[in-house]
Order: sequence, then structure tokens, then C-alpha cells
Amino acid sequence: MLDFRIADAANDTRFQPSRHRTLPIPESVTPVAGYPQKLRIYLTNASPFWQVKCFFRGKSYTKSLRTTHRAVAIRAAKEFFHIKTAEIFGTEIVERPNTEPLFNDLVAPMLAIEQARTQRGEFSTDGLRILQNRLSKTIVPFFADMPIKRIGYQQVSDFMNSLSQAGHTSTTIQQHLVATRKVLRHAYAMGLISAVPVFPNVRISNSPRGSFSVSEYLKLVRTARRRKGQEIPILTTAHSRRGVNRIERYARVSNDLHWLIVFMVNSFVRPSDIKNLQHQHITVVRGEHVYLRLNLPESKKHDKPIVTLQPAVRVYERLLEAQMAAGYGAPTDYLFLPDVPDRKKAIEFLGYQFKFIQAAAGIEANAANGKERTLYSLRHTAITFRLLYGGAIDLLTLARNARTSVNMIEKFYSSNLNAEMNIDLLQGKRK
Repeated sequence: MLDFRIADAANDTRFQPSRHRTLPIPESVTPVAGYPQKLRIYLTNASPFWQVKCFFRGKSYTKSLRTTHRAVAIRAAKEFFHIKTAEIFGTEIVERPNTEPLFNDLVAPMLAIEQARTQRGEFSTDGLRILQNRLSKTIVPFFADMPIKRIGYQQVSDFMNSLSQAGHTSTTIQQHLVATRKVLRHAYAMGLISAVPVFPNVRISNSPRGSFSVSEYLKLVRTARRRKGQEIPILTTAHSRRGVNRIERYARVSNDLHWLIVFMVNSFVRPSDIKNLQHQHITVVRGEHVYLRLNLPESKKHDKPIVTLQPAVRVYERLLEAQMAAGYGAPTDYLFLPDVPDRKKAIEFLGYQFKFIQAAAGIEANAANGKERTLYSLRHTAITFRLLYGGAIDLLTLARNARTSVNMIEKFYSSNLNAEMNIDLLQGKRK
């Protein structure tokens, strides 16, 4: 006969019911910094993916964030919070006895409308996220407790002045005023104000990014090729030195950085396209002309394919060969840094490396117009080279292939050109 006491059995873990697989793992529960404590991410034993939970009006809302990486999950949780807030509170205006509605009362209803526009495809997801960030970080803290009827020209001017004192550019100020106007227009549509107040004028000065000359471009490629594997001295926090995306792994010149430089100058893509570019988006076309057709995800409301120049084909084939030897190259694998699942981190790492190579090549960080040159400058270089050396290419063809507009080409990309650069065209004769 077994000799044990009931109390001992009750305290024995063998006799205790196991936790349900869908319950949060206690040590994984993580509040999202800067947001209400009710917004948390966590892991369970039922899924490898992070989950998010938030409590609204007596009810918990949960969602799988479809990622195994904590930093990506935190960003997705923030977006979940904004969208869910707009859905739940979007149709309401807070009513207070004998008190006028405040600016902050109109933010969630306005965001609900913008969320609906996003679902209909009228407004981009990135645009909605940027709008939410501008409201939460700058606009709402300034206007939050102001009665909506009391906001006029003077209050908007004060807000604009605060942005100027914080060092924001005229373009950034204008974008914040546009977001502010959205809230006031919603108040007007709801009948809470008789008119949208007049806004101060902001004169926008175009500030095109710098591009590289042919000699600078060649220096970048050669330097990146020579410096492969070289460590890059980067001061980092202890936090950034932990985890799968720890910066030390990528604080060195990667083997394919020189290919990245050549690829961008021959494909017109943005760094955000590089971040998202997978093998499934690329088709090699061989006919009268040899080129890549890039069916990239939509960016800045452009979704048409991009056609590259022929040198990009060789870059792609060399990269694919190297990646397949390393166990990558599947359709859903990324073309650059495929071992970094957090694609925001991937483009940051490439930016570190590019900045280091630029300095190692002895190329000034700023262009002749004083603007800093970054990875994005390679796109400007691609378009500038076509304007200079692309024969009689018309701006409409170039603009559509680069997923931009003729107006943007004239305003930003061709602004660094001068007449002497195209002296042959100016002095040429018709045949």
C-alpha cells in the first residue's frame, strides 16, 4: 500500500493539470513601450509565432502576428493597436456635459475613415502607418486638449513654429499640416465646426538627394569588392548586440555589397524595393535585349514592372549561384542578405556598410549641393546616368519604368544636371 499524504499529492506537479497550449508563456509576455500596458505581445506553446493581446471595453482582442522575431512583432502590435482603436472608437465622438469636443476626440474617427480607405486600396498601408505616427508623436501632444472650435489660424501657426524650432524641414512641416487638416476636415464633416480654419503657407524648397559621378560609382564598386569581409567599427548598445539580428554579425562588408551597388544603378529601384525583393519577383528575359523584369510589390502607389539594364542580369545570376551554394535561392528568399528575416534591419545593415565603403573610397558624404549621399543616392545615380547617357530616352518612359512621375524627374532627379553635361545633344544636328 502506498504511503503518502493527500497534501503531498496535491503539491506534486505530476498531479497538477498542465497549462493549456494557447495560454501565454509567462516569461515571454512583453508590454509595448510607449503604449498602454494593456497592449502586450507573447508566445504560446501552440504556435511559433508571436501573438498580440489588447483589452478594449471589457473585451480582449488577440491576433497572431505571423512572425517569430520580437522586433517585427512589436511593430506589428503597434499597427494592430492603431487599427483596432479606429475600428472600435472610430464612429464615436466623446461627449462631456457642458464641454466642447476636443481635438483628440476626432483623431480615432478620422483614422477609422483612413483605415477604410486603406482596405479599399485608396490609401497605402505605409501611408496610414506614417499618418498614425505623425499624429501620435507630434500632432496630438500639441492639440490634444484644445477644444476643436477654438483651433484657428493662430493655433496652427504656433504648431508650425514649434516644428520649425525642433529643426524640421519645410517638407516635413507641410506633411504634418496635411495630417492636422484631415482631423479638422472630419470635424467640419461632422458639423462640429462651421469651417476649416485657414492654414499658414509653407514654402517648400526642393532638396534633391545627391548622386554619384561615373568615377565615384566605379570607386564604390571597386572598394566594396576589395573590402569584402572587413569589419566596420560601429558603436552599439548592449541591447543591439543580442539576438539573431545582433549587429556584430553584419558590422562587416558583406560579399554581395558590390553587387548591390551595381544592381541598384542598373535597375532604378529604391532601397525599400531592395528590402522586399525576392527571387519570385525576378524574371530573366532573353531576346533582342537581355534584361530583368522586376514584378515588385507596390511602392508609392506604383505597381507596374521595372525593366533593368543588361548589367543587372549578370549581377542576378552571380548572386543566385552564390546563394544556391549557401542553401538559399528559393522563390521566397530575399535577393540581398537572405539570412536576415527582419527586413528593416537588413536595409540598416546595408546602409552601415555602404557608408563605410563610401568613406573608404575617399568619396565625400555630401554631394556638391550639400545633400547627404546614402543608398538612395544609387537610385538617383541610375536615373541621372540615363538622362546623361541614355540617348534620346523620353522622360515619360524613364519615369514609368522608375516608378515615379515626369514631374518628380524634373524636380528632383534632373535638378543636378547642367547644360554642359549634355553638350553633344545641344550642339548636335538632325540627320
